Amino acid sequence: MTEDTAALRRKIEAERAELGETAAALAARADVPARAKESGRHAVEQARATVEQAKVKATAAYEDAKVKAAPVVEQARQKAAPLVEQAKPYVEQAKVKAAPALDEVRAAAQDDERRPKLIAGAVVGVLLGFVVVRRRRKRRTAQ
Repeated sequence: MTEDTAALRRKIEAERAELGETAAALAARADVPARAKESGRHAVEQARATVEQAKVKATAAYEDAKVKAAPVVEQARQKAAPLVEQAKPYVEQAKVKAAPALDEVRAAAQDDERRPKLIAGAVVGVLLGFVVVRRRRKRRTAQ
């Protein structure tokens, strides 16, 4: 009977352990906030992984485009070089012709920079004059 009792106790312990696991699984399923948090964490992890993949793909595409565009860019530079050389005299002429207008614009800009200071000075002067006149009137009325 001791052997049967021991076997029965082992069976009861195994049933208890299985029942405990089942109860824990049911409790985990019933814990909606925890499941929602876990689902949110999973979604965030997936989004991060997707962003990282997109970054890697974008970097690779950029590097690939740079490599493919390099010969075209160099060819364009070589073809444009004679045109740039031909345009230099015209640029110099334009600079010479534009110099007086540029000087006028600079002078106007300096005037525009001075104008707020002059207006502020005039306002301060008017306010000081007002204060002086007011004090004199107060002194006359006090006497």
